[in-house]
Parts: sequence; C-alpha cells; structure tokens
Amino acid sequence: QNEEIHIKVNAIHRLRTVILSIGLDETIATLIPYIDGKLILLLIDFNELIKSEDDEVLFAVAEELGKVFPLIPDKTVFLPSLETLAKQDETVVREQAAKSLTTISENLSDAEIQNVFAPLVIKLAQGEWFTGRVSSCQLFFPCYSKSGPQKEKLRKKFIELCNEDTPMIRRACA
Repeated sequence: QNEEIHIKVNAIHRLRTVILSIGLDETIATLIPYIDGKLILLLIDFNELIKSEDDEVLFAVAEELGKVFPLIPDKTVFLPSLETLAKQDETVVREQAAKSLTTISENLSDAEIQNVFAPLVIKLAQGEWFTGRVSSCQLFFPCYSKSGPQKEKLRKKFIELCNEDTPMIRRACA
C-alpha cells in the first residue's frame, strides 16, 4: 500500500516468500481475497485513480500470480484476477497475464480445463472490448487439447476471431 511504485513492485515480487511464511490457511483466508479486492479497486477507477506508472504494478502482479500458483492447492484461484488483467489496455500487462494463464492451464486437470479455463477463454473472446479478445487468442491452444466437449465451441469462437474486422485481433489469431 506504499505510494512508491518500486516498493509496491518489490513487495509483489516477494509474494512467494509471503505465502511460504504465512502458510496455506492464512494465504487462502487473507492474502487471496486481499489481492482480488485490491485488483478490483485498482481496476474499477483505473482511468481516474491509477497513474500510467502503475502498469508496472499490474505487470508484476500478472507475473507473480503465474509463479506462485503451485503453492496453492486450488490451481484455479488466481484465474479471475488474471482474467481481469488480460483485459487491460496496457499491452505488456495483457501479454503477461496471458502467459501466466497459459502456465497455470498446463497444470490443470481435464475437468478444470473444461469447467473453468475453457469458459474463461470463451468469455474473454466474447468481450466487448478488443483487449480481452486479443488476450483470448493466446489461450485457445493451451486449453484446446483438454477441453473435451468445449472443443467445438472453442473452434467456432476462434474462427470468429480470425474473421474480425479489428486488425489487432486478426494478427493475434495469426
């Protein structure tokens, strides 16, 4: 909660140490709701309250969530936060969120892919703004092979994105 961005970024990069120090129960009870709540507060008033430098903080969060997820039994716990970050205007934040989502998806069971991750990808692909649709393009491949009954829906959505009018989305598909 410091005003200095570099201190916030350094604190976020110590997330693994914090999780190991406070333990699993305290992480689930306190830290995860805190991170989710902070992201929501930061993102609700993003245009008014957050200076452009704070993209560094959001990037650090996206990066660290992709690194610390193995410490938590529920591998899907950070997916909502990363989904929010994958919709951001700043390209590096979106790309890092997509990388972390890909890393997490590689460690999910078939059921988690089918019930949680594939619907997240489809939701991003159906987003009103291009930012989520661009991010979704990176996520089709890692979830497709384990998506079972969702495969047809994923294929149709990807084909729709390939035919979008927005060049950024078509480029991301390519």
